[in-house]
Amino acid sequence: MKYPWFKSLHNSSLFSKNIIQSVKNKKMTMGYKSYELENRIKKILNVKYVVLTTSGTSALMMATLASEIKSGDIVVAPNLTWVATTNPARIMGGKFILVDTKKYSQQVDFNELNQKIMKYRPKLVYLVHLNGKPTYNKDFDKLKKKYKFFVIEDAAQAFLSKRNSYSSCGTKHDVGCFSLSITKPIHMIYGGFCTTNSKKIADKLISIRNNGVNSKPENARLEIASSMGLNLKPSDVHSAVGLENLNNISFNKNHLRKLHNFYNKYLKNNKIKFLNLQGKGITPCYNEAIIDNRNNFINFCNKNSIGLHLGIRCLSETNIKHIKDNFQNSIYLSKNLVRLPSGPGYKVNEIKEVIKILNKY
Repeated sequence: MKYPWFKSLHNSSLFSKNIIQSVKNKKMTMGYKSYELENRIKKILNVKYVVLTTSGTSALMMATLASEIKSGDIVVAPNLTWVATTNPARIMGGKFILVDTKKYSQQVDFNELNQKIMKYRPKLVYLVHLNGKPTYNKDFDKLKKKYKFFVIEDAAQAFLSKRNSYSSCGTKHDVGCFSLSITKPIHMIYGGFCTTNSKKIADKLISIRNNGVNSKPENARLEIASSMGLNLKPSDVHSAVGLENLNNISFNKNHLRKLHNFYNKYLKNNKIKFLNLQGKGITPCYNEAIIDNRNNFINFCNKNSIGLHLGIRCLSETNIKHIKDNFQNSIYLSKNLVRLPSGPGYKVNEIKEVIKILNKY
């Protein structure tokens, strides 16, 4: 595929140098590089606690365990999200209420979400910042204060986005969950982390990451487990790659916005409805569009060596149990949305060539 759907930014020589140093340190799991990466992310996001782990999915599992929901507890989530967001709560026996998106938007419909909260009084609510778009609401904040439910922010696609001039996505509520996988603007090949401003929650997350033992990993066998947990400690080799990628954070942020604006300006095909993200602090993870006849478009792109990703699919299309059957807005996106070639590894001239081909569709 000449134009893969995602290109990450690589510096092989620097990656190799950091990886070799990690091996020489002889601390391959949750070592010096991992703790350094946690501290760097803390400063970038201006958050009190960062708990690094093996993936964004692991971060969601840790956060859900930290919420202490029980079988039968009500959980509210957007219908349009990756299954990894809600799988941990399903495993724990949560009873799900799903909420549709706004029309032609990946953002949850807060009017509907807030009504569901008042009706069902959930123990846990997931908010998802798809493609770096902040998802917050003042009325929601009032309901959280009143009913005291736990909120997990799935910010897997929003590491570089701001919710306002001084605060980052994923840092407002109880726990934020982030992905550092290879198809994210900043990656450690495969990894993720949780954020929180609560020491109590941070201690829980650290314990869950370490088989239920709240101590340094090297002392785990000397302590007694005090909670449920798994071995979700990251590799220091991956953390070394993550540290090197953090040095590209300013370039990646500006370059992703530049590529996104380039698509919006020069993609002039009425059959391709480009989803332009508005907002000063938004850094789009991907370049997305709505295609009314997606199968034809996929065939066209395959013939022209353009890679696509079909984006997020709806939870209601899986075997998850739900109450409302008509999720027309999110189902529409699930069946018609595509991710066009994206990523900080793309050069402007390459995207020009992609757009030139797409305009002929």
